[in-house]
Amino acid sequence: MEIYLAMLGIFLGVSLAGPPGPVTAVLVKRASVSVLSGVSVGLGAMSADLILMIITFFIGITLITTTLETYVFIIGSAFFLIMAVLSLKSSKSVDSATGNGYFSGLLIGIVNPFQIGWWVTAGLSVFKKFGFFPFYFMFVGIIGWVLFLSLTVRKSTLRFGEKATDAIRIFSFAILALFAIYFAYIGLVDLI
Repeated sequence: MEIYLAMLGIFLGVSLAGPPGPVTAVLVKRASVSVLSGVSVGLGAMSADLILMIITFFIGITLITTTLETYVFIIGSAFFLIMAVLSLKSSKSVDSATGNGYFSGLLIGIVNPFQIGWWVTAGLSVFKKFGFFPFYFMFVGIIGWVLFLSLTVRKSTLRFGEKATDAIRIFSFAILALFAIYFAYIGLVDLI
C-alpha cells in the first residue's frame, strides 16, 4: 500500500507542476538562460504549493468562498498581464539574473487561481482519503518535473541558439497573456 501511495504522490506532483500555465511559462523562459534560474522558479512555485497545502489542510474547503475566488482571479489576471509584458520586453541580460526567479515562482503560485483550485479540490480530496503520506512524494514529483523541464529547455536553447530564445520569449508572453485574459474573463463574469 505504501508503494501505491508513494506513486500516487509522485503523479500528483507531476499533475500539479506539469500542465502548461503561468509558472511553466516563466520557468521555460528562465531555463533558456540557465538551468539554475529555471529550477529556482520551480522551487518558488513549490514553496507556494507548500503554503497552499498547509492553509488548505488546516482551514479546509471553507478557504475559498465565491467572493474571494472572484478577486483572486482578477488579481491573478493583472499580475499575469504585467508578467506577460515584462516577459516580452526583457532581454537576455535581465533574464540571466537568477536572484528573483524564486520569488517570481512563489508569487505566481500564490496568486494562480488554478493552483489554489487544485489544492481545494484534488489536494483536499486526496488528503481526506489517504492522509498526509502521498504528499511527501508529491514534492519529489514536482522537483523531478522541474529538473527535467529546466534541463530540456536549456539543452534546446544551447543547440538551437537565438531561435530557441526568441521562440521561448514569444511562448512565455502568449501563455501569460492568455491566462491574464482568461482569469479576467472569469473574474468579471462572476462580478457581473
